[in-house]
Amino acid sequence: MYKTTGFKRAFVLILAAATVVAAGSVLYWKQVSQRLSQDARMAIVSVSRELGENFSQLLGTEFQVLSSVGVSLTRPGALKDTQALVVYLDKQNKSNSFTLTGYQDAKGKAVFSNGKVLPDFISPENVDYAYKHGHYISGRRKGPFTGKDILVFAVPMPAPEGEKAGVVFATQTLDFYSATLAANLLHGEGSSFIIDKEGNIIIAYPRAAYDNLQKVAEASVFDRGRSFLRMQQEIARRERGWTGYTLKGEHRFASFYPLQYNEWYALSVLPTRSVADRAQTLMLMSLVLCLSIIIVLGLLLLFILRMQRQSSKALYRMGFVDPLTGTDNLNAFRFKFSRAAAAFKEKGIPYALVLVNINRFKAVNDIYGFEQGDQVLKQVSAALQAEMQEGELCCRSGADTFLLLLACPNRTELGRRVDALALRAGRYCQTDGQCLPLSLTCGIYLVDEDVPFYIMMDRANLAWASAKQHAGQICAFYDEEFRRQIVIEKRIESTMDQALNNGEFKIYLQPKCDFKTGQTLSAEALVRWQQPEHGMIPPDQFIPVFEKNGFVLKLDMFMLRETLALLKRWKEENKALVPIGVNFSRLHLEDPRFIEVLAQTADQYGVEHRWLEMELTESVVFGNVDLMKQVIDGLHEKGFSVAMDDFGAGYSSLNVLKNLDFDCIKLDKEFLARGEGNPRMRQIISGLVQMIKSLGSHIVAEGVETKEQAEFLSGIGCDLAQGYLFSRPLPPQEFEKRLQEDKNPS
Repeated sequence: MYKTTGFKRAFVLILAAATVVAAGSVLYWKQVSQRLSQDARMAIVSVSRELGENFSQLLGTEFQVLSSVGVSLTRPGALKDTQALVVYLDKQNKSNSFTLTGYQDAKGKAVFSNGKVLPDFISPENVDYAYKHGHYISGRRKGPFTGKDILVFAVPMPAPEGEKAGVVFATQTLDFYSATLAANLLHGEGSSFIIDKEGNIIIAYPRAAYDNLQKVAEASVFDRGRSFLRMQQEIARRERGWTGYTLKGEHRFASFYPLQYNEWYALSVLPTRSVADRAQTLMLMSLVLCLSIIIVLGLLLLFILRMQRQSSKALYRMGFVDPLTGTDNLNAFRFKFSRAAAAFKEKGIPYALVLVNINRFKAVNDIYGFEQGDQVLKQVSAALQAEMQEGELCCRSGADTFLLLLACPNRTELGRRVDALALRAGRYCQTDGQCLPLSLTCGIYLVDEDVPFYIMMDRANLAWASAKQHAGQICAFYDEEFRRQIVIEKRIESTMDQALNNGEFKIYLQPKCDFKTGQTLSAEALVRWQQPEHGMIPPDQFIPVFEKNGFVLKLDMFMLRETLALLKRWKEENKALVPIGVNFSRLHLEDPRFIEVLAQTADQYGVEHRWLEMELTESVVFGNVDLMKQVIDGLHEKGFSVAMDDFGAGYSSLNVLKNLDFDCIKLDKEFLARGEGNPRMRQIISGLVQMIKSLGSHIVAEGVETKEQAEFLSGIGCDLAQGYLFSRPLPPQEFEKRLQEDKNPS
């Protein structure tokens, strides 16, 4: 009966069905394998980026810690007693979890926190590198006392320009950083590395059997269109990228991401073995099941779908789920953002991107440990998730940072909601009942134009930075003025050195005059920036920028030299001399050699010290009264006079002022403006003037613009006036002419 027509037909049909299913299964699983490989590649690219950013942030934190130690060591006498220095270094070492901490002076003597001393622990070339770049990181080297592999970090000690005061350094074992690399492994699979641009392996997890990628490349076969040479070229250009290769019969994906330091790279490697094994197993099962195609076809299809779903979920968690909190990560947030934003637009509901940051979270880890820190992050994440409404999104975007997409009925209501949300999320208690209060700061960008997601994040971050600058403020909204101000600041910073070299900064002199005669008795040196393209830039635009980036130190010394050059020329030409006040930033006061440098500079120009008056603002004076007293006494010893500028602009204290021997107090123009039409305020100003006079200080009134002001100020005992009623700030030539006219009135 096996030869009957019906059997033959059935056999052919079954064989044809089996062939079709087998062929279809093969083609299908090829697609599945490609898709799994693509997902694996996406995941490893995301992991390498996260590893690079986390490791760069970790290195930046190490440098910040060392910089703060360096600043502390500039205290007078901090470096004179070696034993006290060792005790201090050991204390800092324990609090910051370094293996060793130390200080190496300008002669190469290195003192360690364990009390040992070595010559030139950091070579002169590397010290030069630290001063040039602001930091130094060694490659892998042996520890001086244990023989273990370590990294060495160093930052330069603060010192006047052109001088070197040594470096503060710390060592850390490579095993310490292996934990950071291990945290970025995909569910325990793969490897993580930190490499230099030549491919040398600095740190590896798990421990590598080789020390350079060249050895791996020589034994590998790269995917089509990929090569080790291409990878080297991309690394040389400081680009991020990925490659695929086969080593010892095992295919792997590798992704590399540039770090911010030493031209190092983060490299993550993921073997595709598990993905390929699953695909091959399923293909074999499909072929076996073809023997009973009619019976098992449905089960096979269900099995395939189930396995695909499991694999997709696993890869999704690798690339789109935060492993600590179990919530969305930044990749998932970005993926969902466009759809959620479109839904808000369709309903006509405004929406906002909110950046939430836990303040001083590093202190939580340092004090309570990383395990407790992880619990804090989970608690905050859960609290934020609980506040989300329909259509809104929440993710953990960084170590202690979260991103929210919130509906925004109106600006006021959203502000109140974010304030309340931050307060609730900050209420965290430990399991043993001990409360750990947290504070959160938020930046809000109301999405009002169609811009790329990274720009929205940048704007939310700018708003967060604005809130961070104001103590006690929980949240701030992005304002276009932030971006405009940043553009201005960047333009200023990019041109400031060139402007100084090109002579774009000009000295102007504003006279300080006798109330009755109007005769010029002294002056204040003011800086003006004359740009060829943008014209005159107001000082209130560039001085705050220079205060933040430290360029004000150079500018102040430039103004001092310009002032001294004028005084020197007037003296040589037998012209009338008047004292000139020069403003100095608070940053100078942190330099113990400040007063000595002032005196030496004046002596170089042959100018007697009595012709210079050092003007210090009220905010600088009352920021550190003890230090200010030392500075004033030191300036007086050198023969300089000292004036407090902008008195009354803040919260001046006469009780403190009586202990500071100022030669002159300059009343701020805003302080005077508040009393111009207020009799009670006039009485207060009059009383203050009398008390200041009783302390032996002269008084200069700033911003005198009307005759009424001049009569009032003269009547209450002010000595000199400075303001547009008497004269605007003048270029040196016009100021000289005015002095000559005062000397020889017509």
